Amino acid sequence: MKSTTTFLCFISILITAFNLYAQDPNIIWQRTIGGANEDKDPVLLKIQDGLLVGGTSQSDISGEKTENSRGGKDFWILKLNNTGDIIWQRTIGGSGDDNLTSLSKTNDGGYLIGGSSNSPISGEKTENSKGGSDYWIIKLDESGSILWQKTIGGTENDTSRTLKQTDDGGYIVYGSSYSGISGDRTVSNNGDPDLWILKLQPDLSISWQNSYNYIPTFSHHASNLEITDNGDYIFSSTLDSFGQISSYHITKINSSGTTLWNNIYGGERTELAPFISATNEGNFIVAGASDSSISGDKNENSQGSFDYWLLELDSNGAINWQNTIGGAFGEQPWDVITTQDGGYIVSGNSDSDISGDKTENSKGGSDYWIVKVNDVGVITWQNTIGGEFIDDYAQVMEGENGNIFVCGESNSNISADKTENSRGLKDFWILKLNTTLGLDENSLYSTITLYPNPAKNTLQLNADNQHIDRVKIFSVKGDLVQQVEGFETSKTIDVSQLASGMYYVQFTAGRQIATKKFIKQ
Repeated sequence: MKSTTTFLCFISILITAFNLYAQDPNIIWQRTIGGANEDKDPVLLKIQDGLLVGGTSQSDISGEKTENSRGGKDFWILKLNNTGDIIWQRTIGGSGDDNLTSLSKTNDGGYLIGGSSNSPISGEKTENSKGGSDYWIIKLDESGSILWQKTIGGTENDTSRTLKQTDDGGYIVYGSSYSGISGDRTVSNNGDPDLWILKLQPDLSISWQNSYNYIPTFSHHASNLEITDNGDYIFSSTLDSFGQISSYHITKINSSGTTLWNNIYGGERTELAPFISATNEGNFIVAGASDSSISGDKNENSQGSFDYWLLELDSNGAINWQNTIGGAFGEQPWDVITTQDGGYIVSGNSDSDISGDKTENSKGGSDYWIVKVNDVGVITWQNTIGGEFIDDYAQVMEGENGNIFVCGESNSNISADKTENSRGLKDFWILKLNTTLGLDENSLYSTITLYPNPAKNTLQLNADNQHIDRVKIFSVKGDLVQQVEGFETSKTIDVSQLASGMYYVQFTAGRQIATKKFIKQ
């Protein structure tokens, strides 16, 4: 009798746990990939027949890892098919520490891997360190075999963040450097670190190199670089004043390395780690973290601690619109992409429960937080994904048919959205999400009506017996112009003070978000 009772109690606990931590319905599949030690900082690349995932690993053979560590930390690259199964994997490293930071495709179907290394000749490494850590760049063929590699550096620490092939068959390498003139570096350092860019010929000889800093003696920490449609380069970094205050730093240069414009963006406090992507209209979208209130370039207060701070810049660096997106605690974006519909997806991590713009509670520690906005920064949907512990460093790629791929690191076991236990300390956690089926905002959208439309003095909001938590009205430039407290079923609001033109009305009900337009006469 006792064993039967114990069994029934166990089943009851399982049912309760399932109800509390049901898997998010938008997840198509997920994979936890790791070894017994620490596997972290993954980077995601969508390829024609699947995904390429690369990060830094300290694991020996264990879990999914099929090769031992070469020394300290190694590059670990895996090719997955479209259902997340491992096709091949490669451990690449020397006897020291090798940290992977970027993946990109080449014109001939191969892959470029960039990162930093302090390893001497050992393992796969064929050149000694130039001193400290160096840029270590590698080309793989489509099967993962090394075609070439190059070590680039000075006598101090140099860390590459972006490696891409250019239209002329050469390569552009971008990162942060503490080195002065030494080794491969022929330009002085005024940043500690500063930003160091090299343009390589197809034969890997250096065509030109330059260093960039907005304010001499300040620190410049590289984030990423994009190649524009006309062959210019635009890159983002954090400008740091000795840990006291920091700002976004965005620089655009031409194909010869000459600066076209060079701007900083920020408020009174701290802005960190801006990532940049080109838009469909020739503009640029920037996403980083900010804890500033209204001040400087910032036109909204912080929601709590650090928030996502999203900027769209025109081709000359002027701000088209901005949005501060966050909850009561901390948020940190790690990626931003332009989507096929002209909107944007920001991915990162959040510690917040329901508060501010956040419509779901934390699943445990830190979670992946994926936010989709339209072309002027108004939220159209969001998703909180996580397990019981720390899930962060989320990056995103758009797939086919409205699907997206998300990749980050996790130490969570089976809990909440996570269906596999951790393999060790940290693992790669990769998910495919359906962003069109199973999202609640579609049903909310169909219940809402606005009239009259166009409106002159008042606007009637009807929600068909639905409780609405809040309503925000945005201009066509993405500026928040009016906010309305929650209501049941219907509410009449005064819009007489608004200027004539089109506006977005955003409704939030629980985790549902819907956006409609109206015309102010």
